[in-house]
Amino acid sequence: MTEDERYLFDLNGYLILRGVLSSDEVQRCNESLDHHSEKLLENSAHLPAGDEGHRIEVKSMLAWERPWCEPFRNLLVHPNVTPYLESILSEGYRFDHGPWLIAMNKGAPDSYLHGGGVERPNLLESYFFKDGRIYTGLTVVEFMLADEGPGNGGLAVIPGSHKANLRCPKSMVYFREYQDHVKEVNIRAGDAVIFTEALTHGSLAWKAKHQRRAMIYKFSPGFLAYGSGHHGISFPDYVQDMTEEQRAVMEHPHMRSP
Repeated sequence: MTEDERYLFDLNGYLILRGVLSSDEVQRCNESLDHHSEKLLENSAHLPAGDEGHRIEVKSMLAWERPWCEPFRNLLVHPNVTPYLESILSEGYRFDHGPWLIAMNKGAPDSYLHGGGVERPNLLESYFFKDGRIYTGLTVVEFMLADEGPGNGGLAVIPGSHKANLRCPKSMVYFREYQDHVKEVNIRAGDAVIFTEALTHGSLAWKAKHQRRAMIYKFSPGFLAYGSGHHGISFPDYVQDMTEEQRAVMEHPHMRSP
């Protein structure tokens, strides 16, 4: 992570990583999702009335059968992303929870903005900078499997809101006012966006003809846990089947020797 990138991440609360996935990696992820197309229908059942068929969430890819799980397991320790996570969270960071797919078909409505520096009650989602270092809790990497161009909708953030001292106005949370302060993040398939969970973020109504597909992975420093995680007395069988590098980020939170 360059000094310019550290500055931009600290300034805005997020950073766009261009072209971190090859076209082959994007294709393999999409092929795996298409192979499990029945799950893209089943997982819309819990969404609010009127949203079915427009916004879809799918989880559990890490436990899918081979070879369909492999593209998603590879994203746990991707060589183009790991250096950023180590710079932000330090070495020994851990996978906290996820991954899941957010898919949006044309007509999918806005999801409300959430997060913001003042709304964080403890270190699990906090953000601060001290002695030349970034300190942050839960950190999100959103891998894009489809383009999100100008006017399409999709990922939206309020830059700098991870250091806000006041709550976001309700009318802004629901996109009724101050829309000029909400930034639509334009990215292409193969790009990733890394942001602190303390950043106010959400998704704008999807207007493009093609389906939005974004994979969300959430990471924490090695000694913190936000979600209940995969840790316990023993790992689930599918974690035992991972590579050594992948298993390392699935470990329970603990202090590591320097």
